[in-house]
Amino acid sequence: MRFVQIDILPTGRALVDIDKLTHAVPQDGGTRLFLGAQHLDVPHTLKELENVLAGRARDDEGEPGGAGFQMRGRR
Repeated sequence: MRFVQIDILPTGRALVDIDKLTHAVPQDGGTRLFLGAQHLDVPHTLKELENVLAGRARDDEGEPGGAGFQMRGRR
């Protein structure tokens, strides 16, 4: 189990087991994370979310990583 503390909507923070994260869907003003049968809404874009889950600052502009998040249809 790997846990990360993350901001959630409407306001607050949650400790999330990122090994249970199945997928993430962009929404207006953030992203919906699916953790098995449950979901959390977070105020991060997919790019920011990748940084947060990797333990970097949410606005880190370093070398792009993979972390399993890719936009379908974009190349």
